[in-house]
Amino acid sequence: MSEPFSQTIAITIGDCNGIGPEVTLKALAQTPLPRTFRVVIIGPEMALRFWQNSLHSTFVLPRIADLEEWPDGVPAVILDKDHEQTPVQIGELSAAAGKIAGQALVQAMALARAGKVQAIVTAPVNKHALHLAGFRYPGQTELLAEGLGAANFAMMLLAEDFRVALVTTHLPLRQVAAAITTDLIVRRLRVLQQDLTMRFRIAAPRLAVTGLNPHAGEGGLLGDEEKTIIAPALEQARREGIMAEGPFSADALFGQRPQNHFDAYLAMYHDQGLIPLKMFGFGRAVNYTAGLPVIRTSPDHGTAFDIAGKGIAAPTSMVEALRLAGTLSAPN
Repeated sequence: MSEPFSQTIAITIGDCNGIGPEVTLKALAQTPLPRTFRVVIIGPEMALRFWQNSLHSTFVLPRIADLEEWPDGVPAVILDKDHEQTPVQIGELSAAAGKIAGQALVQAMALARAGKVQAIVTAPVNKHALHLAGFRYPGQTELLAEGLGAANFAMMLLAEDFRVALVTTHLPLRQVAAAITTDLIVRRLRVLQQDLTMRFRIAAPRLAVTGLNPHAGEGGLLGDEEKTIIAPALEQARREGIMAEGPFSADALFGQRPQNHFDAYLAMYHDQGLIPLKMFGFGRAVNYTAGLPVIRTSPDHGTAFDIAGKGIAAPTSMVEALRLAGTLSAPN
C-alpha cells in the first residue's frame, strides 16, 4: 500500500500569457518531491491544457473542482472549480490574464487559511496586468501578506546559503529613504530571525545589515540615516536577542561575502540586495516570504513575454522553488 499524502503544495498559475505555466509543467516533470507530497495547480484547465499541448507534455494532470475530489494516488492535479474557458494570448499584456493570476492567489490563500495547503508556490505575474484587473498591490508578496494577515513580513531571495532580505521592496528609488524607519528595520529583523530559526533550522542566525548611503554614510558626510535610523534599530534588535551586525557598506559587505559567514543579509532597498544575489545565483535563486503563516516561494524571474511560447524557458528556478517549499513544509 502506498504511503498517504500528508502535505499539499499549491502552485498558482501566474500570468498564463507568460512563461509561468511552461516552467511549472517542466518543473513538475523533473522535481522529485517526497511521496507524501501532492501538488495542486490553481488556474483554468483550458490554459494549462494549451501549454501542455504546446510543450507536448504527457504529465498527467486531472482536473478537480475541490480538493476533496482528489483521485487516489494522483500526485498532481489542476484545481479549476468553474472550468473556465480562457484563451491564451502568448506574450500579451491583458487584464484577463491579470484577473486569472489574482484569482489564483486569492484561492490559494483561502486554502492556506483553511489549513488545506501547507505551502504556496507562485508562478510569475505581470504587475501591470494585475493592476489592470483591479489588484492594486506592488507585487504578489504584498498581496499575500495582506490576505494572510501578516502585518510583519520580509521578502527574501536565496541561492544556496546566500540569503538576502529587503527592508523596502517595490518602491521607486526616490521614495526609499523616506520609507526606511527604525521600527520597520526591527520588524524585518524579527521575522527574519524567526523564520531562519523555525523554518530553516538555523539555531543562532547571524544577520548583516547594510547601510543606505555609499560607504554607509562615511561617518555622516554622505547621509545620516546610518546613525539616526539604522544603528538604533540594530541596538533594539540586539536587546531582543537578535544577532544583527552593521550597518555595513553594501559594496564591501557583498564583495566579501564568502569570507564573512553571515546566515542572511538585510538590505535597505531592492537593487542594493538583489543585484549581488542574482549575480551569484540568477536562474536558480528562489523568492521566499518570511513572516507568513504558510510557506511561500516563487522563482526569481518574471513572465518573460519575449520568450513565451518558444519552449525555451528554463525551469531551474521553479524547480528550486518547489524543492524549497517541500523542504520547509515537511514535518520536523
